[in-house]
Amino acid sequence: MANVTIVSKIRLMAAIAPLVLLIVGPIASMAFSAFGNIPTTIKENQLAAINYANGLDAALYKMEWGRSQPEASQIILDQQRRFADMLDSAAHNMYTAEQREKLQTLADAAKPILDTFRHADPRDEVENAKMRDLHMMVTSLLSADEAALDQYSDLTINRAREFILLILIAGVLVPIGCYAVIWRFTETARTDLRAIRALLEKIADAPAVKDPAFATEIEAIDQALTRMGFPKPNPMLAEG
Repeated sequence: MANVTIVSKIRLMAAIAPLVLLIVGPIASMAFSAFGNIPTTIKENQLAAINYANGLDAALYKMEWGRSQPEASQIILDQQRRFADMLDSAAHNMYTAEQREKLQTLADAAKPILDTFRHADPRDEVENAKMRDLHMMVTSLLSADEAALDQYSDLTINRAREFILLILIAGVLVPIGCYAVIWRFTETARTDLRAIRALLEKIADAPAVKDPAFATEIEAIDQALTRMGFPKPNPMLAEG
């Protein structure tokens, strides 16, 4: 089996950096696209969940306020419908298991409480206490929504750090590493080629190779070395 030549080694090391960048390029493009969508995602999910939680709390307060108004029954009914719509919308903007658990607990408790609240006496402390419990559940849901926003922000920061590390490795460390290895290969090759040039100059001056039969081979080696950047030493420079 033939040995791997210095040329093959250099070509291999030179191909590694663009190959890595070719792999990382699409990943980087998708990452940039994902980071560009972060503000929209936060607005459509995390902030929306917080807004729905605030809306649920506002609907409960309006129900309590509506009991003292002339059209109490209609006000309460409208706010209960609004409350149900917001519960349904909030369910589509949950990010964590804690949010889903808090929302489900609120939904399960709200239906029987609001059914009796519609016909309850405003001075009924039992019903008032139940409404306070609903307010506390909404507050708990709001806390879970805010925690989810913090969690999403932390996850985004961690992903950004991972992406920066990937770019540094692929765009900086790998090319520098390849360059260092190629430098080592070429330094060894340069030393060997200089030695070959010096040896050729000694051989060319030897009487044994003055025969015209060797002239063609010596000239071919000389031209090859010259093409690779190792021409004959300039006598004028040598004297200087």
